[in-house]
Amino acid sequence: MFNTKSSIRENNSILVLSEIINRPEVSRAMISELIGLNKATVSAIVKQLIEDKYVIEIGPGESTSTGGRRPILLTLNKKAGISISFDVRHDRISCLITYLDGEKIEHTIEEKNMNKDNTVESIASIVEDTRDSMGHCPFGIIGITISIHGIVDHNKIEFTPYFDLDQIDLVGELETRLDLPVHIENEANLTALAEAAFDNEHCSLVSFSAHTGVGAGIILDGKLHRGHKGRSGEVGHTVLYPNGISCPCGNQGCLEQYCSTTAIVRRFRELKHNDQLTFQDLVASYHLKDSDTLNMILQFAKDFGIGLMNVIGNFDPEVVYINSEVLDEIPELISFLQNYLSMTIYKNVLIRQSRLGKKASLYGATVVNLQSYLHVDNVEFSLNMEKVLAG
Repeated sequence: MFNTKSSIRENNSILVLSEIINRPEVSRAMISELIGLNKATVSAIVKQLIEDKYVIEIGPGESTSTGGRRPILLTLNKKAGISISFDVRHDRISCLITYLDGEKIEHTIEEKNMNKDNTVESIASIVEDTRDSMGHCPFGIIGITISIHGIVDHNKIEFTPYFDLDQIDLVGELETRLDLPVHIENEANLTALAEAAFDNEHCSLVSFSAHTGVGAGIILDGKLHRGHKGRSGEVGHTVLYPNGISCPCGNQGCLEQYCSTTAIVRRFRELKHNDQLTFQDLVASYHLKDSDTLNMILQFAKDFGIGLMNVIGNFDPEVVYINSEVLDEIPELISFLQNYLSMTIYKNVLIRQSRLGKKASLYGATVVNLQSYLHVDNVEFSLNMEKVLAG
C-alpha cells in the first residue's frame, strides 16, 4: 500500500499517474498538455513516481513536426505489483492473476462445490502459493478482490441465493490470514466495471449478466451505481411471471428462474425428461434444429428481451453488454434481441455481446484492486485491449 507520505496521495500526482496508466506510452509534455499542469510540475511529479517505482521510462518517442529533441516516453511499471482476482459461485472458483496493466499472468478455473467451509481455504491457498512463487517485486500483491454472486453492501455479503457464503465474514477471515487488503463486490457490478475499462466511447452502460443467476451492473456518467444497500441491478429478482417458479429470494416467477443458464438447462431436462442432460447437450440439440429446443430457446429469448427492456427503461444506458453462456453459444440471439428492441422506444440502444466472457468479473475485480491501490478513479484497458485479452 502507499505510505501516508507518498506523493501519490496528492491530487496532481494522481492526475499524472492516471494519464500514464491509461495511455500505453506518453511523454511529460503530453501529460502537461492533457491535464493543464505546467511542465516543471509534471516533471517533478514524474521524477518522484519513477523513484517510487510506479513509472518507468521506455525510450525516446517521435519528435514534433517542428523538430527538436525527441521526448522520453513513460509507462506504468506494470511488473512492480500483482493483482489477484477471484470469482466464487456455488459450483466453481475462478482466479485471474495480472500485472498492474491488466496483462494476464495466470487464469485458472476449478469446478468444485463451494461453501462457507471451504471458500476461505480455497482462496488463501492460491494467494499463498502465488506469494511464495512470485519472486521479488516492489509492491508485492497489491490486493485481492472477490466477485460474489449475490448482494454485497459495503464490503459485506448480505445474500447469496444458491450457497451459504453469506454466513461467514469472508473479508475479515481472509485479511487476518493473509495480511492483505480484501475487497468483495457483486459479480454483475464487476462485469460492468470491466466493460467500462475496455470501452472508452460510452459513459453510461449496463452489463447484463446471466449465469447461475441474472444481474445487471450499471455505470451511469462513468460511475458504478450500487443503490442504497447494494441492491441496484438485482434484475434477476424482478417478477417476470406472477405466481411462477419459486425463487430462493422468496418471490415467485423471478426473471432468473427463466433466463439464467441454470434455468434454461433445467427447462431442457424437463422438456426431454432426462435429468442427466447438460448445457452442451442443449446447445447441440439447438444446432441440430430440434423443434422443441428451438421453441424453448425462442421463448427464452423473448423473456430475456423483456428483462433487457426493463433495465433499459430504468437506467437509459447508451449500450448494453450481454454476458451469457447461452448467447455465447447461440450468438444469433444478439440480433434477435436488437430486432426485438427496434420495435420499441429503445431502438437506439446498442446491444453488444461481451468480449470478456468468463473473465469479465475477474477483470472488473482487477479494476477494483488497481483503483484502490493506485488511488485513481478510472482504469482504462481499451487502448491495450488485444494485449490484455491475449490468452
